[in-house]
Amino acid sequence: MNKKKLDRLFESARRSTAPEPEPGFAAAVLRAARRLPPDRLPGAEPVMEQLNAWFPRVALAAAVVTLLCVAVDLGCTAAGWTEDGAGTGPSQIFFSVEDR
Repeated sequence: MNKKKLDRLFESARRSTAPEPEPGFAAAVLRAARRLPPDRLPGAEPVMEQLNAWFPRVALAAAVVTLLCVAVDLGCTAAGWTEDGAGTGPSQIFFSVEDR
């Protein structure tokens, strides 16, 4: 296309009016935007979303285990189970090679 034809084409496009959208076009766009993407199956969640959902329970379980370990250690210390070399301490009770 030469420059003269291209200029005439752009000039006629500037003079013409824009087409009106069909009735209900905005509602159709909003409905399409709310739908799930076609590549995602219903009920399928990405791994990070599952981990985000599990995190509060896993964090609570880790805190409970930590508190339980601290309580057992304090209980063993209060009961006189220490690792002073004279006896079996709480951390070695399951690894003792002596027969009882």
